[in-house]
Amino acid sequence: MDDVKSTLAEIGKKNGIEIVFDDAGACALPLEDDRFLQIQIREGLDEVDFVATLGGVPNEVRGAVFQALLAANYYWKETLGATLSWHQDLDQVILAYPIPYRTTDAATLETVFGNFLKLQAEWSLRLRGDIAEAQALMKAEASETDPSTARIFG
Repeated sequence: MDDVKSTLAEIGKKNGIEIVFDDAGACALPLEDDRFLQIQIREGLDEVDFVATLGGVPNEVRGAVFQALLAANYYWKETLGATLSWHQDLDQVILAYPIPYRTTDAATLETVFGNFLKLQAEWSLRLRGDIAEAQALMKAEASETDPSTARIFG
C-alpha cells in the first residue's frame, strides 16, 4: 500500500497537487464549486478508487437528468469505464473509477489519474448543461399549457 501512496504522491507533485493520505488510505482534494475528488486505497481489495462529486440535481428535473446519466452510463458508453451514480446522503452525482493497484504500473496509474481529472471536469460541465436543458424544457412545456402565456396569434 505504501508503494501506491508514494506513486500517487509523485503523480500529484508532477501535476502541482499535494496528495497526502490519512491512516485509512484516503485523500480528499477540493475541486471547484464545493466539489471534491477523493482517492481511497482499499487494501483488502488491492484497489485504488477515484471518486469525484459532480454536483447536485434540483428535484424538479431529476427524472430527465437521471435518465440522461443512466443512458451515458450504459456499458460505460460515455464514461471511459467510470461509473456515474447518485449519492443520496450527499445529494450529489458521483463519478467513480476503481483500479487494481498491485497489477498497475506507475505510468498507467498516472494516465488513469489524468484521465479521471479530465473526465470529472467534463462531466461536471455536462451535468450543469443537462440540468439547464431540462429546466428550459420544463419552462417551455409549462408555458404551452398555461393559457396566460399563450400567444394571441399562432
